[in-house]
Amino acid sequence: MTEQLDPAAVAESIPNGATVGLGGSGLQRKPMELARALARAGRRDLRVVSFLGSLDVELLLAAGCVAELHSAGVALDGAGLAPRFRGARQDGSVRFVEWSEGTLLCALDAAARGVPSLPTWSALGSDLPKLNDGVREGRDPFTDEPVSNVRALPLDTALLHVAAVDERGNAYVDGDLAADGLLARAARRTVVSHEGLRAPDPQRAALSRIWVDALVESPRGALPTGCHPAYGADLDAVMRWARMGGQGGVELLGAEARA
Repeated sequence: MTEQLDPAAVAESIPNGATVGLGGSGLQRKPMELARALARAGRRDLRVVSFLGSLDVELLLAAGCVAELHSAGVALDGAGLAPRFRGARQDGSVRFVEWSEGTLLCALDAAARGVPSLPTWSALGSDLPKLNDGVREGRDPFTDEPVSNVRALPLDTALLHVAAVDERGNAYVDGDLAADGLLARAARRTVVSHEGLRAPDPQRAALSRIWVDALVESPRGALPTGCHPAYGADLDAVMRWARMGGQGGVELLGAEARA
């Protein structure tokens, strides 16, 4: 039986300095309630991995939780730039490790497979190896073709949010799973918050229970981001953060965002 936790217990289990992967993509299925729990717990020096970040990254930056951030991009979609992320890049208060989408997926895949690195054609001929010491150009040993060698990026904990789970712990997503499957397999421990229970149908599960260590019942737990088909992103809240987030605090992404 998969462990059942509440957000506070999840935060308590994640120590300062841990490497934490955040699921979802853009303004969809971000584990916002779990991120709020980390902020409330006062976690510090986290190494955060968010494939395509948005308000998840913004909240943890505003709360002072992040020491190092790995991402292929952080933005607020139609609302424009992410103010806390932009500020952190400009003042250098947080170490940012830049990835392309392809190389970050490759790094997570290597961690999921338990190998030190994997080759890819992504980022060849780009400046990414100059910006990220986890990406190096080299040669394939069999064909001598140029490849990018990408170092594995293992996670201590992956935090995901999904539309539903069943009583066995299988997770169900309507739409794009994004990088969540790789995050779960690259992590030593995976916690899935969810909107509620549904009948078991393992063949249709987006993420098998074998990759899920703990569940958190969290209705509307992705807000202000969306969780299809339960609800869309709260665009008013997103726009408010875009206007005020540089000066405002985490309260802008707090309880009132879930009303």
